[in-house]
Amino acid sequence: MMTSSSDQPGPRRPADVYAEFGDRLSGPAEPGLTEPDAAEAGEVTEAETEAEPAQVLAPAAQAGVPAQSAPAAASAPAAEPPAAEPIVTGAFTPYRIGDAGRAFDRTVPLPSTAPGGMHDYAMDAATISDPDGTPRLILRGASGRGLAHQQYGDPRQDDFGYALSADGEHVVGVVADGVSAGAWSHLAARLAAEEGSRAVANLLATTPAVDIDWHGLFVMLSERMHDLCATLPSRDSCDVGLTAREVAEKMATTIIVGVVAVRPSPEGTHAVTVVRLGDTSGWIVDEVDGWVALGEVKNQGAVIAESSTACLPLVPDADPLIVETTLADGAALLLLTDGVGDPLGSGKGDVGKALAKQWAAPPHPIEFAGQICFGRKTFDDDRAALGIWPVPGAASAAATTSSAAATAATA
Repeated sequence: MMTSSSDQPGPRRPADVYAEFGDRLSGPAEPGLTEPDAAEAGEVTEAETEAEPAQVLAPAAQAGVPAQSAPAAASAPAAEPPAAEPIVTGAFTPYRIGDAGRAFDRTVPLPSTAPGGMHDYAMDAATISDPDGTPRLILRGASGRGLAHQQYGDPRQDDFGYALSADGEHVVGVVADGVSAGAWSHLAARLAAEEGSRAVANLLATTPAVDIDWHGLFVMLSERMHDLCATLPSRDSCDVGLTAREVAEKMATTIIVGVVAVRPSPEGTHAVTVVRLGDTSGWIVDEVDGWVALGEVKNQGAVIAESSTACLPLVPDADPLIVETTLADGAALLLLTDGVGDPLGSGKGDVGKALAKQWAAPPHPIEFAGQICFGRKTFDDDRAALGIWPVPGAASAAATTSSAAATAATA
């Protein structure tokens, strides 16, 4: 039987998504004062402010003596009732997973004086719609300066960025971790995150994600780092003839790129492509399978943990590994620097359980920033993370619509 176009659901607006799934996006609100609570606290209620003032008798009338007539006095303006205190809800407590260590409460953050320095904290959020205007994906990004850099007045060296392809069919997320040994690595991380995401978005106009020349992309970003190095103050400026390793001594960064299809497939999943250089990590997390690594996990199975890592501008000759997967309703794609990835480990410990619960649905943007900066003893590195969630129910609705269209076509 043919299905008329009027039977098909129209595109939903971002406001509709938040109205329908607001409880999943924001979580329970903190209790505030109700009107009875306000009365018990001694505040003026609406009923009290509207009550008529009691009649006051003149002294003669109170004694039973007829009162003498007096000239009418000008009436005084009625006093304004005191304004009721606004009802305030919400609270923030720094996140801790297990023993946060003494430094978590005692570190006094010193200002960073490095030129081109970063803000201590950065965050971003977006609801991404397909070209037809239907909300499909929810994005959260955040980065925070670690306790060690706070203590010594060093800049935050982790960063993130995202961009949309020109046709609106893909979102590109990038997370970068500046290598601590380079005094200017915070600039390298910013360049990789911002220019890297835009470059991939531009390439997607003509090339599928899996066919992009990822090695060539990393080489291009390395050359841009060399150009940036030449603009540093004279004592740190890079000469044209410096090698990549000499540039890396001044600035270097890891990078991970995730490309997600905005439209779900007929099966209701979003195609995902992940490519990385270094120890930044990519994960799919859901309530069924937990944390699934998109590539090797740092130091997994190693007897001694290694701190060295591949990075820009030291691009290996071999092509980077391209990982393809899908993102289903109820799951999330997370791109993490090792400030989050190291305490996460394989995802099977306390940190993995806690973050999986917190990220079962997109948190409030400010909550997300607080969550990635959780306290845990001995972990004092900078943090950066970018998460992408399918809009709840949007993929299944697309699959139902696709199935209905197929049925109508064969009827």
